[in-house]
Amino acid sequence: MSDAGVRRSFNSSFITYQCHCGWVGDDSDIDDWDIQPETDRAVRICPSCGEPVPEWGTHRPLSGISAVARGPLRAALVEFERTE
Repeated sequence: MSDAGVRRSFNSSFITYQCHCGWVGDDSDIDDWDIQPETDRAVRICPSCGEPVPEWGTHRPLSGISAVARGPLRAALVEFERTE
């Protein structure tokens, strides 16, 4: 297994992510988020293995990110609020 991590390219506008499972892609490939109220954060989910990857950075607190979130993160927060 490889190490999870984030790389920034100066030749591209995307941020490159790598998961423990070996998946490598950019931020536009990640649509799913794990909303974790017990730690008051949102974590990106690997599109290959389906596991949350906190090494890619977390967004917190949930109250703060819900005020500014857009796209898939916003949709995940709305779904979380609806099911809670």
